[in-house]
Amino acid sequence: MKKFFILAGVVLAAASCSSIAPVKVSAGDQCMRCRRIVQDPNLAGELVYSRGWIEKFRAPGCMAKYIAAYPDGDRDAYVTDFPSGKFVRAGAATYVPVVLDRNTGETDYRAFRVKADAEAAARDLQTTTVDWQTVVERARS
Repeated sequence: MKKFFILAGVVLAAASCSSIAPVKVSAGDQCMRCRRIVQDPNLAGELVYSRGWIEKFRAPGCMAKYIAAYPDGDRDAYVTDFPSGKFVRAGAATYVPVVLDRNTGETDYRAFRVKADAEAAARDLQTTTVDWQTVVERARS
């Protein structure tokens, strides 16, 4: 019986040290940075903090602008894989610049977990892919 309690304690301790997972972003959620409404959840991103709170963003570029403005923080960045709608770490994705609104010229990025999918989308949109570091660097300028 004593071994059971020790094992249970070890499991609970390990669980408390694990990172917090991203939560679903839905259409209608508000972006942390720009306060605009998320219209396409397949473009969304999240910052997940070690303390347990989560900040939602309407698109990778908007999240990158927030990170550029507030570079410090114990957090993990996630973006939505455009084809599947599932979260992937921002640094592991490949990005394709897209025009979100032709009337205003607003642009942002679609994130892709699979680089070949991103390259195919970039060819279709007649653009080139970029990595997360480039997205953040562009947000700083």
